Amino acid sequence: MRKQKGFSLIELLIVVAIILIIAAIAIPNLLRARIAANEASSVSSIRTINTAEITYSTSYPTVGYSVTMAALGPGGAACAAPAQANACLLDNVLA
Repeated sequence: MRKQKGFSLIELLIVVAIILIIAAIAIPNLLRARIAANEASSVSSIRTINTAEITYSTSYPTVGYSVTMAALGPGGAACAAPAQANACLLDNVLA
């Protein structure tokens, strides 16, 4: 009688179990890293907006702080010259 080539069912189940254990350990760490990256990006965006607001209030002291985000940035249009309605302080993503 010849022994058949290939993996037995028990060997395949052990491999699947090992892969599931590794995935159970790795997936939460990857999710935590993604959340941390999103939080860091948010903090950076808020810091940029805060700096733009301070610069706007310094540049236009009679107005104070801007009322809208569009006043701080290009608002979808190319920024030719900074003005009170379009100060060109933020990029298109934040404005």
